[in-house]
Amino acid sequence: MSDISPTLYRWRPMTMADLPAVDRLSVRIHPDFPERPEVLAEKFRLFPRGCFVLDGAHLPTAGYCFSHPWQSGPPPELDTPLGGLPERPNAYFIHDLAVEAFLRRRNLASVIVPQLVGVAHSIPVDRMTLVAVSGSEPFWTRMGFLRSADAALQDSARAKYGAGAVHMEQDI
Repeated sequence: MSDISPTLYRWRPMTMADLPAVDRLSVRIHPDFPERPEVLAEKFRLFPRGCFVLDGAHLPTAGYCFSHPWQSGPPPELDTPLGGLPERPNAYFIHDLAVEAFLRRRNLASVIVPQLVGVAHSIPVDRMTLVAVSGSEPFWTRMGFLRSADAALQDSARAKYGAGAVHMEQDI
């Protein structure tokens, strides 16, 4: 599928109707990081402004993103309901940004990052955090994120997301 142009794909706000397709894509892309559909649905319900879907001419729901206000410090547990968002967040957490494998390295994931920064500014917070998994640290580094120097945050990320997980952050 190398003839597929990235210009045929666009990010749009997620809707509740997208959640079944997002769940199926999540299961395929992240078999080592499963999250139940109800956990993903809760993230959407709590902060729909931070949820996006990548649609394309050849494939609807070719990617997705979940992000939400949070606190600096340890990331939320995987596959665990948040129960709510902080009343006074001081960070914006990118929970998951995923794109179909055959569409990677086409600059599609990088297009949504400035939109996420805009959402973070609107909260307002001045820090974004995430946990890089599945070898995605180089991508996030290109997006301006740095590996956290806090050893406890790195330990927490690995404990929750696996041995290769890296806690990353960016001042905005």
